[in-house]
Amino acid sequence: MIDLKTCFTYTYSAGTFADFAYTPTAAALFTNSINLDAASLRIAGSKPPWLIVRTIAAFATVVTAEISLITDSVLPVLGAATATNVLIFRFTAAQMAANTLLINQPLPHFKYKKWLAMEWKPFTSASAGSLLAYLAAGPEPAIDPPTLTIAAS
Repeated sequence: MIDLKTCFTYTYSAGTFADFAYTPTAAALFTNSINLDAASLRIAGSKPPWLIVRTIAAFATVVTAEISLITDSVLPVLGAATATNVLIFRFTAAQMAANTLLINQPLPHFKYKKWLAMEWKPFTSASAGSLLAYLAAGPEPAIDPPTLTIAAS
């Protein structure tokens, strides 16, 4: 279940799952930054939150893109000198197919500042794709369960 306080990509518009889709076309921070104090997140310890990033729709023109988790003591802005990279991932277009689980791992032990944000950096223009990114209590299943088909009687 996705908690709105720990979702990097939520923007309310229609009250549907589409509100969770983030469609970047150029280098940018994801829609939301997470205030660790307000979200009451405890990252230290034996059970840190998991970072989950999933492609909802495939990107039409991106060749390679980088997704970074950053932390900052002030509300993050793109390219801030005070921000610190915690994790950096690079993906090719083939890896970012629709409904693909890109990142599914616990947050590392690190000295986190007050804010967490995600940054998108395409190395070519990006269009027509979308992502979902959030923190969860545990891992996301890597494979979607099969669709139940009931035979007609």
